[in-house]
Amino acid sequence: MEKYPLAPLLKVREYREDAAKNALSAAILSAQMRNREIRRTYLAVVRGVTPPSGTISAPIGRVSDSVIQRQVDPEHGETAVTHYERLAVRNDHSLLEIHLETGRTHQIRVHMGYIGHPLPADYLYCPVYDHFKRQPLHSYQLNFRHPLTGKDLCFTAPIPHDMTRGF
Repeated sequence: MEKYPLAPLLKVREYREDAAKNALSAAILSAQMRNREIRRTYLAVVRGVTPPSGTISAPIGRVSDSVIQRQVDPEHGETAVTHYERLAVRNDHSLLEIHLETGRTHQIRVHMGYIGHPLPADYLYCPVYDHFKRQPLHSYQLNFRHPLTGKDLCFTAPIPHDMTRGF
């Protein structure tokens, strides 16, 4: 006979409570995404000297003969809004802090190219590898409220060395 016959039942109950908390957390985080309450900060190096700051509001759609490549498409594209602030200029490149209002596929890459400041080393949109071996785009910071406690959370990822060396 088992010493604690209720242990398996307690484990099932514990699992159900954890699953309910996770489902609730997932629903709350989904609502935060939908309501644009989660703030994502990107860093990017682009070619040329950009204006000090700006907002790009240009719809993005798929290039007709490609399943991967996107373009600004005022007629068939979906709404896309990108905000940027120039942090530094070096070697005819700008370091930008970027915030997205929307999250379209390739949004930063397409919008920066659209205004004449593409990300170098981008095999789809600007395959120029003179300063970088990969596109210098980094998901730097994520801010959101904890789904259960409501506490503001901020997660930061260190900037990759190849990005700082190339700039």
